[in-house]
Amino acid sequence: MQTLFEYMIKITAVYAAAWLFYWLLLSRLTSYKSNRFYLLTAGLFAFIIPLLKLDYFVTPQTISTSGILNNMPSIPVNAFANAYMPGENNSPVPVVLITLFISGMIVCALHFIMQLISFRKTTANAVLIHAADNIKLYHLDVDIMPFSFGRNIYVNRNRHTPAELNDIIQHEIVHAKQNHTIDVIIAEFICMLNWYNPFAWLMKIAVKQNLEFLADDTVLKKGADRKSYQYLLLKVTGYSPINIANSFKISSLKQRIYMMNKTRTSQKHLLKMLFVLPLIAFMMLAFRNDGQMHIANTANNKDEAFMLSELTYNIQDAGINQLITNAQDKSLLQTGKPFSITTIKNERDRLRLLLEKNGYNHINSHAITFLIDSTFDNNRCAIEINIDLKRKELSFNNSTIQPGNIAAGKTNNHLALPGQSAKEVD
Repeated sequence: MQTLFEYMIKITAVYAAAWLFYWLLLSRLTSYKSNRFYLLTAGLFAFIIPLLKLDYFVTPQTISTSGILNNMPSIPVNAFANAYMPGENNSPVPVVLITLFISGMIVCALHFIMQLISFRKTTANAVLIHAADNIKLYHLDVDIMPFSFGRNIYVNRNRHTPAELNDIIQHEIVHAKQNHTIDVIIAEFICMLNWYNPFAWLMKIAVKQNLEFLADDTVLKKGADRKSYQYLLLKVTGYSPINIANSFKISSLKQRIYMMNKTRTSQKHLLKMLFVLPLIAFMMLAFRNDGQMHIANTANNKDEAFMLSELTYNIQDAGINQLITNAQDKSLLQTGKPFSITTIKNERDRLRLLLEKNGYNHINSHAITFLIDSTFDNNRCAIEINIDLKRKELSFNNSTIQPGNIAAGKTNNHLALPGQSAKEVD
């Protein structure tokens, strides 16, 4: 559950960065085809970036776990709530959020379906006027704005002069030939999955607006009179049956006219696209967490494993002792089984959560400690788990553990976890 919400936050950050990059560096360029490629690629790639791990591309640092036994960090105590306490009642908040998330997607999906139904009803009585190059031109005797959907163009030829129809059809042919409907539908599905993300909606607006810039630019390149074409944009009225269609008058007229009158930008400005590479690297670095850092054995780059020869408990409180005994089958530490630093951390949190679930609150960081006897051969260790809720702090003598001694079996020391320092047993 937590992983899903982390992913949602990360993907929101990616869309925010992608949109800001477009708005600041690319939106005022006349390189509409390049912008189309960027918007489509960024919209899809945003789903992947939060899943990428930086350690796929770099050589992980090799660190022996033996050297960090006396410096173990804490991890969230609720990490094993669902895994080890199935019988307990969990907070309803995650369930509510998941329900809200799915409900939002369902609403967006229903809205999309309603648009398709509206489109089908509107075009049911369309009359085919012309067909060429796998593009069909239809006449609709209703008050609609000229639009295209897929390879089909719909106009009301009774509402426009032949000259106006020529420019309108040329505009819509660009949408049809270049498959702009695919871009719009992809943007719709992205918003469906990210309905909570305002930057996903801004990206969709940018996609549709850039497609209009591209169509306008193509019509003008084919010889249409710039001023007459701009007046035509102001003149065309009617309604658009669906948002996913490429309508002739959709998008900001002021911005479209501004871009039509703008001096064409130099090709060297396309180099701005290269700035997206450090942006991606920055996002991957920002999403890197401690869980992706390698704590590896010097020989095989894996979390160093020890064999548990003996497991004992030192618990003074009879109630706690009974509670731990009853739940011992859920312990992550089992005699005769291998364990690692991660196993100990997870077992500590499991015990702490078990106590809290049964009314033992305000458990300080020194209440649960692990004494590890590393004097056995062949990487075998014995562990004593001490639970004392009254313990305020740990006191040790001046003895310390040198990194690597455990793996080598060179010490008679025990390690206390969380291990601010070590305790020597005479």
